[in-house]
Amino acid sequence: MSNQGKSSLTVADLIKNFPFVYKRESQNYVINEICEAFNSGYKHILLEAPTGFGKSPVAIAVAMTMGSSYICTSTKDLQTQYSRDFSFLKVAKGANNFRCLVKEDFIKNKTYRCGVCASDDNDECRHTSVEYGPCMTNESFQDHACKYRTFVKDYKVTNKGSKDEQIYINKSDEINYQKEFSQWLHLKNLKYVKKPREWKPCEYFNQLNIALSSGHSIFNYSNFLAFLPNSKILHPRELLVLDEGHLLETEIVKFRGLSITKRRWKRYIQDLQMVDYGYDDLEQWIEFLIELETRMLTLIGNTSMIELLALQRKIKYGLHSLDGVAKGEYESKPTTGSKKKRVVSASNLYDSDDEIAQKYQENISISGANISEELAADAIRDTERLTITINNILSNPRNWIIAEIKKEGYEVIKVELKPLDISPYCKHVFEKCSKVLIMSATILDPKAFCRSVGLMYDKEVKFIQVKSDFPIENRPIYPMNIAYLNFNNLQLPDIKSSITKTIDNIMTIHKKDKGIVHTTSYEQLNFIKEKISQENTRRLLVTDPEIQRDEIIQEHINSIKPTVLISPSLHTGLDLKGELSRFQIITKVPYPNKNDRWINAKRNLDEDWYYWQTALKLVQASGRSIRSKEDWAKTYILDSAFGYFVNKNRDILPDWFMQAVRGRS
Repeated sequence: MSNQGKSSLTVADLIKNFPFVYKRESQNYVINEICEAFNSGYKHILLEAPTGFGKSPVAIAVAMTMGSSYICTSTKDLQTQYSRDFSFLKVAKGANNFRCLVKEDFIKNKTYRCGVCASDDNDECRHTSVEYGPCMTNESFQDHACKYRTFVKDYKVTNKGSKDEQIYINKSDEINYQKEFSQWLHLKNLKYVKKPREWKPCEYFNQLNIALSSGHSIFNYSNFLAFLPNSKILHPRELLVLDEGHLLETEIVKFRGLSITKRRWKRYIQDLQMVDYGYDDLEQWIEFLIELETRMLTLIGNTSMIELLALQRKIKYGLHSLDGVAKGEYESKPTTGSKKKRVVSASNLYDSDDEIAQKYQENISISGANISEELAADAIRDTERLTITINNILSNPRNWIIAEIKKEGYEVIKVELKPLDISPYCKHVFEKCSKVLIMSATILDPKAFCRSVGLMYDKEVKFIQVKSDFPIENRPIYPMNIAYLNFNNLQLPDIKSSITKTIDNIMTIHKKDKGIVHTTSYEQLNFIKEKISQENTRRLLVTDPEIQRDEIIQEHINSIKPTVLISPSLHTGLDLKGELSRFQIITKVPYPNKNDRWINAKRNLDEDWYYWQTALKLVQASGRSIRSKEDWAKTYILDSAFGYFVNKNRDILPDWFMQAVRGRS
């Protein structure tokens, strides 16, 4: 039973809406604390509760009591897990997860040709999802022109916000969809496809419309952040739940940052040249970005935006301070010549209040001879992001850093820009709902977390912390103290030999067990893989940036052999319960890389942030293999720096973690 619109919460209502019959004592404690905090006027709650506590049912109890909610998670796997456990939650996944039905029609009709992929094998084509559907670029398939597409207004909701909520397309609207579908010129042009056919909705828009119509829906961070500016899409709700909340800064930097790689952008502009302006000349890089934006706007046919953006930026951001821009060097005349087909921006498939997205909808036309529809979809998305980033930088240049310049020889092949302070962007996230519940197993330092996201810890936030009730004997941590593994020492042959011998010995001791080895770089991974015994090398399953990590994890899960995962990127978001891992090796205390300019800049601004990030990664890595009170695994930490780190950061490391470390008094 929901409690929409109530001015205060009651413990009785929260318990009534708890989704499971059995509640742990610790869950009762948290429910009471949440109730008291929200009723006392706190808008934001930080909940730190260890793996296995059951954070999600507590969040569901609060959401159901408040009547409406958005839940954000870091991965699609967690979305699926939520919806499996709580069937009334409606999932919204990205367009790349769904096949485009129009393209499927062309494939069945044997007339599909991808404008990007070289292969004629449709199974190998990477552009058959809705993300590359004609509705993303071609006006003839825009909005109602695609008869597979559905609209929020046609969905009816009963028992909204409750466990009995039902969402469906009204029968009369379904009849209209079928009627228009049967008269669709697209179908009549399909020579080899059987007719008549029953109408079915585009799976992407159907699941998205259901999620937007529902009382409770779950997004991953990237989708939620993408829809956030559009208030006509994401209406305000009572509760926002940010699961895996310790990743909020990472997700926002990933979403807001910009990477220009020659490999990707030369697909649009073949003669693209990238000059090395260095790490300190942000003005020159802004000029480069504006020149690139101008060429892209010309390519996608939105030349009217060029002068408009120049004028607005001069007025709003004082762009005359950039000499090259002030001279109008980026101005470009509209192209003429071949016949154009009008296309629309992907982000404007719904009415939008986002000004940039609206502008991208106007007067866009792409010559079919110059760019394919598939490439156009990427070009429009990339150019929109480029425009947004330029405006973000101009609004606060001091908040942006040239994070990386990558070169091959003397040629620049990549430049990456990132914001340092994400609090302005977090403000929009937190304002979406009346109350915010941020959950994680590893908040660790609530003050550092609040500083990073722009919240005032003492005034705005209630921090609730739960101790682990996992038996200490089930989760021992063994410091191996083989050497101080700083960068210089890791280059020494004898240190590398000590690392590989120790890992080899541990794997041999656990020769019948599955496990995981956490490295901090692929360089470490490679020398470990090359130097351990052949028998143990054959057990290793290596993650690779070119391969979906889910494929490697699934291979580990399905294998009947004692496989061992090894990776620098599996410290979070991985559930190795039971026999999937009985031992884990952490090679090095996972200090963020100070050679990364963004990390070093953050460290210089707030040294506590740097140690907090290290502690987050360390505690997260140690929790991959112990997932319940009955589960067990041994953790081995090779780095002698572990003892120093623990002593220095005792105040932010949880007691339950410290108690598991063997050899400490």
